[in-house]
Amino acid sequence: MTTHFKNHFLIATPDMDDDYFSRTVIYLCEHTDEGAMGLVISVPTDLSVMELLAKMDFMMANQRDYAKDQIVLSGGPVKTDRGFILHTKTQQDFMNSQEITPNIYLTTSGDVLDVLGTPKSPEHFLVCLGCATWQAEQLEHEIAKNYWLVTPADEKILFETGYMDRWSEAKGLLGIDGILAKAGRA
Repeated sequence: MTTHFKNHFLIATPDMDDDYFSRTVIYLCEHTDEGAMGLVISVPTDLSVMELLAKMDFMMANQRDYAKDQIVLSGGPVKTDRGFILHTKTQQDFMNSQEITPNIYLTTSGDVLDVLGTPKSPEHFLVCLGCATWQAEQLEHEIAKNYWLVTPADEKILFETGYMDRWSEAKGLLGIDGILAKAGRA
């Protein structure tokens, strides 16, 4: 029986042989015998959420508070024209949401964009363009090749830690920074 890693972080190791994923952290949204899907949470784009909404014409007439405007993330090399919003639970349901944990949801329908910056907005959210996917057993092979370290996800790192600090903070969950530094691989 395969171990599934839904709601876990994948942390790229120095053995990762793909420049796109070098020093990344991926939040796994789904992992089954058929494959896996996750979002890179450590690679910002040059686009803010406010700019994205303006480009998509979701500004409408409602007032939005962008005091905490954040950067859109490059969620992965697959489906880069699609948006994936990872967010904490809200009072309302969205057309296409998947519960990952009782407090974390993945929404891919545009109706979630209507509430961003409003009092109905999720307390915490990440907006990603694209995702990362693996076919059946592909992720397990990559983990066996030491491309990824796996640890249960941490909501503080997911939603509150700065994008560029997530890789270091996620490695810290494993207590391996000192081990890698001694081996000259940090």
